[in-house]
Amino acid sequence: MKTFCLTTMIALTLLFCSNGMQAQNTKSKLKETVVAYEVAGMNDVIIKKDIPYLKTSDSTLKMDVYYPPKFDFKSKIPAIVFIYGYTNNGQIKSVGKQLRKWSAYTSWCQVIAASGMAAIAYETVNPENNLTSLMNHINTNADKLNIDANKIGAYTCSANSPTALANILNNSNTYFKCAVVYYGIFLNTDFKYLSLIDTLSQNMGFVTPRLPEPTSWKKDVPILIVHAGKDYVPHSDESLTGFIDKAINQKVPITLIHYAAGIHGFDVYADNEDIREIIKTTLEFWK
Repeated sequence: MKTFCLTTMIALTLLFCSNGMQAQNTKSKLKETVVAYEVAGMNDVIIKKDIPYLKTSDSTLKMDVYYPPKFDFKSKIPAIVFIYGYTNNGQIKSVGKQLRKWSAYTSWCQVIAASGMAAIAYETVNPENNLTSLMNHINTNADKLNIDANKIGAYTCSANSPTALANILNNSNTYFKCAVVYYGIFLNTDFKYLSLIDTLSQNMGFVTPRLPEPTSWKKDVPILIVHAGKDYVPHSDESLTGFIDKAINQKVPITLIHYAAGIHGFDVYADNEDIREIIKTTLEFWK
């Protein structure tokens, strides 16, 4: 897994064809919403479902692990964990099911597995605490899961991002070696719009853990941020700008892709060559 030596910020303005057309082939009305990218073998990946990772007195939380096609389970491979910030009730309220079972995520996991890595999706009731339990379980059972515990990356997006970044940028993070954030919500204690985000979180069912103070941010985890230029989330531009300014000041290795024509959820609600190139770049970043 590649580590960046210097803080980098790459702003990519993705251009359209010379005819100037900017319309996107929206898939939001389709019954099944899948990622706008295909990899050979993605329909043949090996899926181990409902693996318990946390048992309590009244419930058992489970995870699904996607492996490459024809994986022999004789070696350990890198893994990408999909980090969620919605409670179980919040997930069902938002998409009608657990996010780990939603086609948008299952298709992403298939693409990752077909690209030679494992992908991990899980259920959560308490996003902050359950993420810690999940990562402890993966680390403890790395041999059994055939996961290389030293090569674990993260994917998060939208309102899941506060939970992911609060963990990844914390100096106690020893698990995640890189992270990808698509059209995220970025929180910090001094951001102007926290009250608005907190209201959204209460209505939608996601949690909003605050980032640690920037001076204590972990500085050896490369982060790829993909910004949607036409995001409908209130003040997403301002929150991103504030986050990037602090990340650069703290020498956190940041790569930024600014997709000017991107809508919120563009990777699953739209489909064009620019989006496919962004997803391809994301896979290369993880690798």
